[in-house]
Amino acid sequence: MALAARWSRRALPYIGTLLIFALLFWLIPVAGVAAALVQPPVVKFFGDFLPFCAFYWMIDSLCLTWVVSRFNTPMRFRDILPIRASMYLLSMINTNLGQGGVAWYLHRKTGAPLLEVLGSILLIALMEVYQLFLFSTLGVIFFPPSSARQLEIVSFLRVAYIIAWFALGAIISVFALARRSARLREWIEGSKPGALAGTFLAARPRDYAIVLSLKAPGFLASLLAQHYALALYGITIPFTKLVLFLPLVFLAAALPIAAAHLGTSQAAWILFFSGSAPQAKILAYSLAAHFTFMFCNGLIGLFFLARANRELTAVQLGPTDGMFLEKEPAQQKG
Repeated sequence: MALAARWSRRALPYIGTLLIFALLFWLIPVAGVAAALVQPPVVKFFGDFLPFCAFYWMIDSLCLTWVVSRFNTPMRFRDILPIRASMYLLSMINTNLGQGGVAWYLHRKTGAPLLEVLGSILLIALMEVYQLFLFSTLGVIFFPPSSARQLEIVSFLRVAYIIAWFALGAIISVFALARRSARLREWIEGSKPGALAGTFLAARPRDYAIVLSLKAPGFLASLLAQHYALALYGITIPFTKLVLFLPLVFLAAALPIAAAHLGTSQAAWILFFSGSAPQAKILAYSLAAHFTFMFCNGLIGLFFLARANRELTAVQLGPTDGMFLEKEPAQQKG
């Protein structure tokens, strides 16, 4: 029974993806999507996404370096770069797998407790969500709804974002209170997820702001990359509309109900942007952009895979094993 339950949990994202695409292709003719897929100039499309992926990787690595150095142990940016890149390969299968791989590497390399490092990565993940909320909130403020349906969506988002920002304030306030109250701190640290809370207990409001500011350029770059790529497809979307709804597409892609971020993001593209172009064209663009982004990330990961493998092998051997490996050639010479 336990084995069957485990396999069913693993199969759920794939089943969810298949069901979403079955619904999409039931509503949208496959032939129309296939015809739209071959429209853009492939070289220009990759020329748009590859520099963006490289920039995003640099921003991602910089943020990880700062957070780990601030809350766990000092790390160099150049040491984070190859590991962060290679873990994109794991993230193509499962985002949590990629994040867990980074945490495990940092734990083995630095000796910092694994759960404490995971806590730092959770802080980054939280602020990744809130940097999307930030830009979408700006979109809510400045985007003028042009239909009753858009007005309903924007009205709902206004309420949702008020709740979301209030929740972040509550999180920051609870941990700030725990720093002043020994009893609350002991209760948090003694709970089951207490080991994960170390970073949140140490984080001040300015730390949240710094992580948010470090992550924000990544979204701004994605906004520009998507805007240019949409133009290559002959799709025109007002910039304020893209600022409002693109974060929601990314949030939909992060939902743990589909495999490799597929399905949910395509459904979100159609939900929010189908008024800007035929649905077949929007679906084709979302698929092309998704796979191009994954391919470019995988290309960066493959480029650094050999170096990351050496790093991981050195971490697995440990300092004692490395010492014996260095001594062997000298003993053989003698």
